[in-house]
Amino acid sequence: MTFIGPINAWLSTVFGKKLLSVNALFHVFSSEKNSAPQEVALLFENSQIGKLYGGSDGASLCFSLNPISSCDLGEYGRQDIFCISDENYFSDVVGSRLVLASLVHSSAEDVVIGIALSFDNGFGLCILNLGDELFVYDEIPEEIMTSEGVRFNSVS
Repeated sequence: MTFIGPINAWLSTVFGKKLLSVNALFHVFSSEKNSAPQEVALLFENSQIGKLYGGSDGASLCFSLNPISSCDLGEYGRQDIFCISDENYFSDVVGSRLVLASLVHSSAEDVVIGIALSFDNGFGLCILNLGDELFVYDEIPEEIMTSEGVRFNSVS
């Protein structure tokens, strides 16, 4: 699914609403959960869940309204859903209202690689696809800003 149209439409429905919970899909192998989520689902009050995941090109961030689903990968482990609302970065913003959102564009890749969200409590949340894995930050590190040639495109 293309990113910009659907994410803009979804964000317009969640501006000013509280983030209620965050779930994520992780690869689990031999009882070890990977540290980077493969998909992240954000649930805002009175809204559809928005799912972020890495694109097939290994660089772009994609968006969907489809739910996250777990699956058994046989000898390669499984993909399981975990609630991560209480984990680092998310615990600061769950329960707060979304006040600003930007798409994070990489000049190096020439694609949208992430989303940056700001909340009414002064905290932020950035979800980026870097090297085919999702990474979460409260603020994008300077070395990523430089190496990716990051530009922010405000969503209204």
